[in-house]
Amino acid sequence: MNIVHKFTSVAYPQGNGLCEVTNRDIVSRFKKRLNEKRIGWVDELSNVLWAYRTTFKKSTGETPFSLVYGSEAMIPAEILVPTHRVANFDETANNDALCENLNFVDERRLMAAIKEANNKQQIAKYYNKKVRALAFDVGEWVLHNNEASRAKTVGKLGPNWEGS
Repeated sequence: MNIVHKFTSVAYPQGNGLCEVTNRDIVSRFKKRLNEKRIGWVDELSNVLWAYRTTFKKSTGETPFSLVYGSEAMIPAEILVPTHRVANFDETANNDALCENLNFVDERRLMAAIKEANNKQQIAKYYNKKVRALAFDVGEWVLHNNEASRAKTVGKLGPNWEGS
């Protein structure tokens, strides 16, 4: 599901924990489909991945399938049950619509990225409401952190605090 786009974090899922979230979602789907012995996951792999790829994600408002191919997937059950889409299928019109959807896939991805960024801002705003701002005065003792303070490392036996 790697969709390369300069505005979205989907291009680099390892950078923001998206891999962990995706893996947790897929494992949870496996748990629902497997028996108590938890065997036979290989047989269920294609079903679980299909379900994941065709499920709407709240963060983007799209399915991973639609962000890659530009249109929604037809589920296998829809082929067996006569629906409006199957009954009125026209191959020429369908091919034209697929080509048109591919022309707009970049815009669809951009809109998904914008929606994802908006969701992240709303979540950050919610959590930042509870953050207390702290101001330190010169000479106060603070917990030592080399990355922030750029203090010289003296080993594990050195002091944990900086200040006077």
